[in-house]
Amino acid sequence: MLRRCNDGEGADHVILIDVELSESIIFIDVPESTPKKFRGDIIFIDDDDESNDNCITTQRERIKETSEYKKALAEELASRQKALAIQAEEAKKLKLMLRRKKAESMHLLEIEKRQMQRVEEMRETQKKDVENTNLKEQIRFEVWKELSKLEMTCHDMASVLCGLGITVGDGTSHEVRVAYKKALLKFHPDRTSRSDIRQQVEAEETFKLISRMKDKYLQLYDNDIS
Repeated sequence: MLRRCNDGEGADHVILIDVELSESIIFIDVPESTPKKFRGDIIFIDDDDESNDNCITTQRERIKETSEYKKALAEELASRQKALAIQAEEAKKLKLMLRRKKAESMHLLEIEKRQMQRVEEMRETQKKDVENTNLKEQIRFEVWKELSKLEMTCHDMASVLCGLGITVGDGTSHEVRVAYKKALLKFHPDRTSRSDIRQQVEAEETFKLISRMKDKYLQLYDNDIS
C-alpha cells in the first residue's frame, strides 16, 4: 500500500512500493493530492486524498473510450454470441436426436405390438383348427355310421340314390343316370357351406359313398353312367 507521511519538518512524502519487488521502498516528495504514474509497475497514491476515487473512475471511463477497449469488448461480445449460438445449435441437435430416438422407440414398440398380435392370432387360429379337426372327426364318425347302414341295406345305385333323398323315378337306366349326376352336384364338397362343419363332412362322406357305389354297380350301368 502507498501512503503519505511527514518527516517532521513539514515535508510530505509518499511511500512507493514496487508491485513486483515489494521490498523496494523509497520516499519521494510529491505535490499534495496528485496521483501520478511513475512507471508500469509503480503508482503514486495518496490515501488521504479523497479525489483519488474520482481520478480512478475518470481513468476507467477514458479506457472505455479507447479503440483497444472497444475492440476487446466487441470481440468478447462476439465470442459470447458465438458460444451461445453453438449452445443453441447443440441444444437443437440434441432435441432432434431425442425426438428421433423417441420416434424410433415408438416405431419399435408398434412393431413389437403387431408381432405379438400376429402371434396371438396364429395361436387362436391353430387352436380353432385343432378344435375344428376334432369336431370334424367326431361328426365324420357319426355320418359314417349312418351311411354304412344305408350302404348295407341298398342293393343297387337306384336304392342308394333314393336313400340319399334323390328322386330316381321308375328306376330306368336313364333316370338313374340323371339322378346320379344330380347327386354328384348336390353332395360335391366344393358346393357346401364352409361355415357349417357338419354339412361339409356329410357332403364329403356322401360323395365318397356315391363314388364307391358307382364302382360297385359299374357293370349294371356301364352303358349309362360314366
